Amino acid sequence: MSRSLIGAGLRCCLVLIAVAPSWLGAQVGAAYPNRTVKIIAPYAPGGSVDALAREFAQAYTTALGKSFIVENRAGAGGNVGLGILARAPGDGYTLGLGAANMLATNRFLYTNLPFDTLTDFVPVAFIGRVPFILVAHPSVPADNLKDLIALMKSKKMEFNYGSSGIGNTAHLFGELFKSKAGVEMVHVPFKSSGEATQEVVAGRLQLQFGTPVELLPQIARGAVKAIAIAGPKRLGLLPATPTMAEVGMLGFESPTWFGIITPKGTPKEVISLLNEETRKAIAQPALRARLDQTGVEPQFMTPEQFKTFLLEETAKWEIIVKQSGAKLN
Repeated sequence: MSRSLIGAGLRCCLVLIAVAPSWLGAQVGAAYPNRTVKIIAPYAPGGSVDALAREFAQAYTTALGKSFIVENRAGAGGNVGLGILARAPGDGYTLGLGAANMLATNRFLYTNLPFDTLTDFVPVAFIGRVPFILVAHPSVPADNLKDLIALMKSKKMEFNYGSSGIGNTAHLFGELFKSKAGVEMVHVPFKSSGEATQEVVAGRLQLQFGTPVELLPQIARGAVKAIAIAGPKRLGLLPATPTMAEVGMLGFESPTWFGIITPKGTPKEVISLLNEETRKAIAQPALRARLDQTGVEPQFMTPEQFKTFLLEETAKWEIIVKQSGAKLN
C-alpha cells in the first residue's frame, strides 16, 4: 500500500475519532428518553421537594412521551438521596430534585459526605425560589424592619427565633440576619417549622423566618405580624410589606430554592432537552398557579446560569455556616 493511501486512511480515522463524541451525543439526545426515567426526591412524600418532583415528572412525561417517576429516598437532610444519585450512571435516566440546603449548605454542615455537590452533579434546570417572611409576635413593639433592628440593638428585650432544627435554612438565615444587622438573638430548634410557628403564636418566641405557605394563614388571622420579605419582590398577598432590600438590607434574596440535577457525565444534549422542557413547563399558567400555591416563585436559568448561581450560593453559605458553628453528623 502506498504511503499516500496510508496517510489518507489515517486522516480519515482521525476525522472519525474527532466527530465520534458529538455524533454519539446527538444520537443519545435524539433517542432520549426511550425508557422510564427516575427522579430522586431526597425527602419523604408530602413535602415541597416531593411535590415539586411530582409536578415536573408529570410535565416531562407529558412532553416527552415516556414515564418519569418519583422515587423518595429520605434521610440526613437529603444526603441519602444525593448519595444514591451520585452513584447512578450519567445517562439521563436518573435525575434528582435538589434544594438549597442539599446543594449549598450540607457540604459545610456534614463531615465526610460520600459525594461532592460541585463535581459529582450537573445542574440541569433551576425551578424557582421560595421567599421567607420575617414575622414577629404582636407584642413586639416594632412594626417595620428599621424599628425592629433598633429595638434589638437597644437590648430592651431579649429576642429568640425558632426553626425546624440546627443547620436548616431558617436557622442559617437567622444567623445571616444577625451578622448583617449587627443584632443578637437566640436560635431555638424544634422538630418542625410548624412547632416553631406555634411558639411564636403563643408568644414564647419573638421572631420567625418562614415560608409564605406556613406563615400567611397566621398573618391573616393576626396571630403574628409581617415585618419584611426576604425575596426579590413583594408578595401579592402582602402588598404593604416591603422586601428587606427596599429598606436597605441587601443580600437577603430568597434563601430556599429548587432545581433539577443529574449525575456527572450526562450527555449535554439530554441536559439541554430537559432544560428546555423545564422552561416550557414553568411558562404554563396552570403549573405556575400550583407553584404559587406552594410559595415557589418560578425562575428560568440555563444550565450555565444555574451552575454560576450554585457556586455563588455555596460561597455565601460557607461563611454563614462557619459563623454559626453548626455541625451535623
